[in-house]
Amino acid sequence: MQSPCTEVDRTDGPAGRGGNIRGLQRFISDGVWDEEQMLWNSQHLVADAMGAPDGVLMFDASGFVKKGTDSVGVARQYCGSLGKVENSQVGVFAAYASCHGYALVDKRLFIPEQWFAEDYKDRRAKCNVPEDATLHTKPQLAAAMLQAIAHEGLVPFKYIVADCVYGNSPAFLDAVDACVGVTALVAISSETRCWLQAPRTTDKMSM
Repeated sequence: MQSPCTEVDRTDGPAGRGGNIRGLQRFISDGVWDEEQMLWNSQHLVADAMGAPDGVLMFDASGFVKKGTDSVGVARQYCGSLGKVENSQVGVFAAYASCHGYALVDKRLFIPEQWFAEDYKDRRAKCNVPEDATLHTKPQLAAAMLQAIAHEGLVPFKYIVADCVYGNSPAFLDAVDACVGVTALVAISSETRCWLQAPRTTDKMSM
């Protein structure tokens, strides 16, 4: 699978400083990768180097400022690194931490709803967005990563942490509940209503 297109500065770097300063960016952007295999390799390395039974999985999003319009998923949206709405790309990330260290273990690009409109058809094709791609919320992307990590079983973990963006999502909470024996420390919105004590319930008997 070819990586999504990005805007790349094609200007060569000055001679005598290790070659073309954009070479690595072009290598990552233009190369053809077996993404699933690369992800498996990466998680395997993380598990070997810092895996621990009480490891922690963390889920959060991060934004990257983009001034142009041709990068996949770019739009005016909230950019966490700036703390405001800006023209940017947003990714959802899964990070792993243990007493041995920390590392990223998975990622998903968030594609805003407007990108699935008919007037974005040519832009989707230019950026190699799969034709069957559909809109997924950030919590849904995090849930998919959690399910994949748990299913693969390479990275051991006991805890899951996330903020209220994910704690307010039934899809993410269902994925958490499916992880047997795991402790979740997931925030919920301060406006969330809850029972201060268990309500009285009765069984309705059929006549």
